[in-house]
Amino acid sequence: MDEQMNQNQNADPAAGQGTGGKTFTQEEVNRIVQERLAKEKAKNGGEADFAKREQELAQRELHMTAKELLSEKGLPVQLFDALNCTDKESLEKSIATIETVFNEYKANATSNIKFKGFQPGSGNKMPDAGDVGDLEIRKAMGLRT
Repeated sequence: MDEQMNQNQNADPAAGQGTGGKTFTQEEVNRIVQERLAKEKAKNGGEADFAKREQELAQRELHMTAKELLSEKGLPVQLFDALNCTDKESLEKSIATIETVFNEYKANATSNIKFKGFQPGSGNKMPDAGDVGDLEIRKAMGLRT
């Protein structure tokens, strides 16, 4: 079909003479188009690489910000993997949620601890052996009950 179009273009001498321009064969047109496409791809490829590098740099910067925020708030940096780092707002929301949960956990963890037995500074008072678990341990250790 391309050959028919090529013949039709060459068969009409008035078409080429009226414009005063050069007529191209289909092969020449294909070559010219391929060259121009290659140039455009090279240009756009450079822009795509630049955009990709820019996006990677922004992501690294966001990761650094996340680690700094965790450190500033006294949270373990190991929590970084649990954060949503898609954008700055999501990151801040994730850190705020983790900070709230972490602080509640720390507050509850220390308030529920009750020490049994001998406590330093309370004198020479012997530990209370009233608890069955303590009594069994003391017997196993060969201590007075």
